[in-house]
Amino acid sequence: MSTGSVNMYRRTCRRVGLDRNPLRRKEDRLQAGVAMFLALVFVLVVPVLAMTVGGRVYRTETAAVQARTAQLHQVDATVIETGKAPLYAPIMPARVSWKDADGVTHTGDYQSTTVVEPGSTVSIWLNEGGTIVEPPSSTQAASKAVLLTSGAALGVFVVLAGGYFLLRRGLDRRRLHQWESEWAAADLSWGSHG
Repeated sequence: MSTGSVNMYRRTCRRVGLDRNPLRRKEDRLQAGVAMFLALVFVLVVPVLAMTVGGRVYRTETAAVQARTAQLHQVDATVIETGKAPLYAPIMPARVSWKDADGVTHTGDYQSTTVVEPGSTVSIWLNEGGTIVEPPSSTQAASKAVLLTSGAALGVFVVLAGGYFLLRRGLDRRRLHQWESEWAAADLSWGSHG
């Protein structure tokens, strides 16, 4: 090891309370050790949590989207007329017509996410009753998995941080009591006797 890396190592140990400073009490060392242990637990638990919770939620949501997609079918429809898009809205209302498997023409209202003109063709999704529905989401499973995993990771962080701060509060009370006792003893030995 070079001198610079040794100095950096010593500085880091001193900052986290792992040096041999005689002024550090056992409470200080306990607090530093618990903080490092809880940080290590967090670093180890969160990836495992992400793999188990995130993976399970992703698989479940993917199966639900696939089941819903199996109940829908996609058809090409012709835009009959377009409405006026609301200001700053990412959708454009349109009236579309399509033919079902029996050749019967149907019409319905469609919310396009792109600009469409009368006479253009758009793909729409229909449920078993022939009603226009939202297309199946390709990102729903991943976004739900990320959201729930993030919530679980935040929950782990809150529990570990709460435990650390409860320990710190108890140790601070203990240090304060010891400090008061030491000051009282110092007052007896240093105080005026006359």
